[in-house]
Amino acid sequence: MSVRSILPLMLAGALGAVISQMVVNAQAPRAPASRATVPAVAAVPAAPAAAPALTPQAPAQPEHALPPFRPEDPPGRSLDANLFVQTSAEYRACCLQAYNLASLRLAAAVAQAAEPADRLAVVLDLDETVLDNGAFQSMMIRSKLAYDQRLWDLWEAEHWDKWELVPGAKAFILEARKAGVTVIYISNRNEKFREQTRRGLERLGIDVADEGHLKLASDTSNKTARRDAVDKDFRVVLHVGDNLRDFDEAFRSPAVAADADAAASAAAIRRRKEVVDEHADDWGNRWIILPNPIYGEWMKPLDRGLRDVDQLVPE
Repeated sequence: MSVRSILPLMLAGALGAVISQMVVNAQAPRAPASRATVPAVAAVPAAPAAAPALTPQAPAQPEHALPPFRPEDPPGRSLDANLFVQTSAEYRACCLQAYNLASLRLAAAVAQAAEPADRLAVVLDLDETVLDNGAFQSMMIRSKLAYDQRLWDLWEAEHWDKWELVPGAKAFILEARKAGVTVIYISNRNEKFREQTRRGLERLGIDVADEGHLKLASDTSNKTARRDAVDKDFRVVLHVGDNLRDFDEAFRSPAVAADADAAASAAAIRRRKEVVDEHADDWGNRWIILPNPIYGEWMKPLDRGLRDVDQLVPE
């Protein structure tokens, strides 16, 4: 069974025993904690015509088989985070609060600007800032899988009709455009899925009029060069994102080895908080951040299963 044939089953919640045979924890590559673009699968190969059926006594994987998917560790790890985003009124209130503040900051910037409004820009991330990928997250939870780049690639490529909007995002984008301010999306969605991304945005009523206003990732998750390119043409009055690296690469998590002890993870966590404090005046002024308890750079020092309990406040 190919990755392409699996995803529709997962979205329909119909995998059942099939996934239980495909989830193998042996030597699977470690999955990234964010949607940062890694060298994505150039094209997901279809299953051979004579591929054996998966049964409770599944045959050994052929030599050309793709690496197995990883189970979420511990099981159900992301359930509460996703329930918070998908069901809580508190999450909705946080998003509306963020975009209301963004509107206030935008109006002030336009009123005080010496240059015409069309020389001003707001920069927004896409995933979990503008686009709500709840259907993808629900699929992963129901299938008991950890994040896998192959499945995310297919989500980008083939399921743009299932993307939804983060509360408050569309109203803010339309308000900025009405004021004559240019809206620019800088996202780590893959450049090779540009057309699908454009279709998804158009479907939601926040399409891109100028291709240069949609800056996707080609070979790096570092957004610095793309931000610099925008700065050459506009004065950016506001950045909106859900991941600290949407604002500055200084927030990139220090590298922590997979087998590192709790102290190494704690040091990386502490350093990121220190950098946030160094930019205290920017939060709520030129930088607006939305909540994302599901994934992101904050997970880089974590993702070590139950060993992450060591990062909780001591008893």
